[in-house]
Amino acid sequence: MAEASSELEGPDFEKGYDTENVPEGEMLLGHAFGEPILVARRGEELFAIGATCTHYGGPLAKGLMVDCTVHCPWHHARFDLRTGEAIAAPALNNVACYKIEKRGERFLVTGKVDKKAERRPKSSPASVVIIGAGAAGGAAAEMLRREGYDGSVTLIGADESLPYDRPNLSKDYLAGNAPEEWIPLRPPEFYREQKIDALTNTTVTSIDPKAKQVTLSDGRSLGYGALLLATGAQPVHLTIPGADLPHVFYLRNTD
Repeated sequence: MAEASSELEGPDFEKGYDTENVPEGEMLLGHAFGEPILVARRGEELFAIGATCTHYGGPLAKGLMVDCTVHCPWHHARFDLRTGEAIAAPALNNVACYKIEKRGERFLVTGKVDKKAERRPKSSPASVVIIGAGAAGGAAAEMLRREGYDGSVTLIGADESLPYDRPNLSKDYLAGNAPEEWIPLRPPEFYREQKIDALTNTTVTSIDPKAKQVTLSDGRSLGYGALLLATGAQPVHLTIPGADLPHVFYLRNTD
């Protein structure tokens, strides 16, 4: 714990800090309770959240504050300064949200906010089918649950794997610097706990929008109340001489 604290930057918000030193529309990196914390000011209101992006650890203090959100400088994930919620890809996990107490011209960070608001959509389809089990499809299924949707969610993907970090395949994983367990975006038990029916090695061969049905590659038909297409893209193939040689590969999946 002592070593971690020695690496923390900025003021200790547990001890208090002058409010005027956080100008309107700006952010300040500090720490409390042994954790890096970002304090931001919008008007007369102060917000405090964890200072490290949950995607790949980007420094949020070096990001961009837009209204009541902060954009990570590395991959542009967005977090709500009021709640710490991850509201835009590629981050899936929230950052911590902290309580701020004002005392005269100073403020203190006094602890984490534990309460999570229950959400229930005003109206919702009977079921949702998502075609494409990449990062977008997986994030959509997860967001449905986070927003309180309790109907049937089916995630359909042609890959043999559940949603994983595809961009990393061309970076640390390909270089041998990232272990295989880093690649999945969520473990298999996450989908079971969230009651997301994930169909791998499966494609959709046809869509009947009038009947609201999709036909799967195994011959089954599946009805839906709402359909989301999140199939992504295929790599562009070279059209130059030698592009069809056996040692030329196209990176698309873990195989």
